[in-house]
Amino acid sequence: MKGLAHNIQRPKRKSLLLWGFLLVFWFLLPLTWKVATKSSFEEFHAPVWEASTRIQDLTHFWGHVSDSKKTLIEKGRDHQRILSDARHQISSIDHLKVELQRLKELKSQIQKLETTLELEAKNKFTPTISRISLRNLSGWNQSFRISKGQRDFLQAGNGVISFCGIVGRLEQVYETSSQIQLISNKSFRMVAHLKGDNRPVTFQGKGVLPGGQGQGILYDIPADVIIPKGNDIQVVSSNLSGTYPKGLHIGIISELTPSVDGVFKVGKVLLSPQLSLLSEVTILKDSNAK
Repeated sequence: MKGLAHNIQRPKRKSLLLWGFLLVFWFLLPLTWKVATKSSFEEFHAPVWEASTRIQDLTHFWGHVSDSKKTLIEKGRDHQRILSDARHQISSIDHLKVELQRLKELKSQIQKLETTLELEAKNKFTPTISRISLRNLSGWNQSFRISKGQRDFLQAGNGVISFCGIVGRLEQVYETSSQIQLISNKSFRMVAHLKGDNRPVTFQGKGVLPGGQGQGILYDIPADVIIPKGNDIQVVSSNLSGTYPKGLHIGIISELTPSVDGVFKVGKVLLSPQLSLLSEVTILKDSNAK
C-alpha cells in the first residue's frame, strides 16, 4: 500500500516541479524577449478585436436602418399632414377674402340705403320692451299703463312705439310702472312730416272716433300740398324733436282744408286701428342719457 501511494504522489511532484521550472525560466528571460512576445500576442489578437468592433458597428448600423425607415415613414406622414393643413389654411384664406369682399359690398349697400331713406347712421335710442297692464280709452283721455318704471331707467318724455308706428310718450314714471300718453290724446303734440316732404308740420291728437279708432289733426301744412281726390298721404315722425327716429308711421291724411289765416292748410289724420289692441310696446330711451 505504501508503494502504491508513493507512485501516485510522484506525478504530482513532477507537475509542480515543471510549473516551478517554467516560472523561474520566465523570470530569467530577457526583458526584450518578453516585450516582443507580448507585442506578438497583441498583434495576433488585434484583428479579432477589430473584427468584433466592426461586427458591433454593423449590428448598430443595421439596427438603425429599420428605425430610419420608420422615422422616414412618420416624417412623410407628418409632411403630408402639414401640406394638408397648409392647403386648408389657403382655402380658408381665400374663403375669408371672398366673405370680406361680400361684407364690404353689404356695408356699401347699407350706406346707400341709409342715404336714400335718410336714416341716422348711429342709433341714438336704446329700446326697452314692456307689456301693457291697463288701458284707458275714454273719450276725453287715452292712456296705457305699463309694468316698467324708474328701476328700468325710464324717464318721462321717452317715446313709445310699436309695430303700427308711434304710440305716444311716457307721461308719468313711477318706481315699477309708467303711464303712456297716447298719440290720440288731445294733449299730445309732436313735429311730423308728410311722407316725401321734409318740411315740418305739427301733429296734435284729437281723441277717438265712436268705433274706437284714434284720430288727430295736422297743422301748418304748406299751401302748395295737394292731395288728389280718392288718394291719401302718410304722416310720419320727424327727428327734429329728438324723441323719435325719422319716418315712423303716425297715420293717414286724405283731405286738406285751408287754415283760419289762409297761409297753411289743415287736415284730419286717421291713426292705426291696431293702436287700441296693442298688448306690448317699445320704449325708446335716449342712449346718451345718464
